[in-house]
Amino acid sequence: MFARLTTGQLSYEASKDVAAAFGVTAIGVQVYLASASKGVDVSLGGDEPEELGFLIQARKGARRASSGAPISLMADLSSLVDEIQFAKAGRSTANCRRLGYAVRRIDTFFRIFIFFFALPIVAQARLFQRDVDFSNYDVPLYTQIVDRIKAKVSARLGQGANTRERYFVIPFAYQDRGNHPEFSHSFISVIRVLADNKQPKLTPGLKLRKYRNREFEAFTISWLPRDFLSNPHLCVFDGAGSRIIPEKNNCPVSVGRNFTLAETIKLAVDAKNAVAMWGPYEINKIGFDLAVKRKRLLDGGTIKYRADDRLYRKDRVAISCFHAMAGLDELFPNGGLFGTGFKMWGFNGTARVLIEYTEKAGNKGLLLEPVDVKRDRYGFVYAPTRKGRVPYDPLRTASAYHR
Repeated sequence: MFARLTTGQLSYEASKDVAAAFGVTAIGVQVYLASASKGVDVSLGGDEPEELGFLIQARKGARRASSGAPISLMADLSSLVDEIQFAKAGRSTANCRRLGYAVRRIDTFFRIFIFFFALPIVAQARLFQRDVDFSNYDVPLYTQIVDRIKAKVSARLGQGANTRERYFVIPFAYQDRGNHPEFSHSFISVIRVLADNKQPKLTPGLKLRKYRNREFEAFTISWLPRDFLSNPHLCVFDGAGSRIIPEKNNCPVSVGRNFTLAETIKLAVDAKNAVAMWGPYEINKIGFDLAVKRKRLLDGGTIKYRADDRLYRKDRVAISCFHAMAGLDELFPNGGLFGTGFKMWGFNGTARVLIEYTEKAGNKGLLLEPVDVKRDRYGFVYAPTRKGRVPYDPLRTASAYHR
């Protein structure tokens, strides 16, 4: 087969070998392109016009061409061989038309399916390159995070005297590539900045700290199995159908512990996970007191840990990290598709918590500013070498770390 293209005209002819293979004596197809209207004129030549005549009648493009309307040149040429095969098989024009219509619908469906299926793969494959900041690459991740919190809170307080107490929350999450629940975690830090030159009533159990002559209290809610530092193998779903039917989940209930921010970040570094943080967001004193109450509930030893807490949360037997930090005014209700939160872990889990804060706590005046779960997020990603390839970066903006 050969093709020859000249200005304004495309000539496509089948050789004798191809003609013989299809059982016809000669096939000639000439397609003329009008430079202005892109209209197409199709003509067929051969000794068996009845056998091939349906090509003009059955094909949508050819029918449109006969009326002078523009058609797709690529589709016209690429489908020619298939149509000749239909003719050779002796199928009727109507059958070919119906079959062609069905094939086109199936083809369209799969193109759409593949497009949407490929979107998350494309994003995670880093085909849309993002900039990663390597300026603090040699600074430990925990220090990078603490320095960012200090800078953000200091900017909110300003240079003048702090005449009243201020309260902030900083939500976090980490996850691995694929966001597997056993390697993902949601947690939150809470800060109380004391007023300058006043004798405050300190929160029992919290250490008084100082930064640039500002005194503050801070703690983190990071709920995990007690031995997770030495045994970081989390059981989330165990058993056929356990993701949908909670009774089929064989994962045990574990003694829980509220981890510090430094301990939690170490877990993320050891797993080389991506870490995200939001905020700081300002809250009022009621919100701070509720967070303290939640911390005391976790530290009291009356409630245990279970990643899938659907059967245990209502009676306060055990809760997950997601529900430990969510809903400062109540234990968080069911979230996600299957109650415990289908894919409601890692970044998705913390984002869902923030939406809950906005819809509930915000309405009660606990959260004092708006939240944008996408634009407010900043991240930290593992990079094995400075300025080298970042194995996993699901974040719009991020800094690199390696320790």
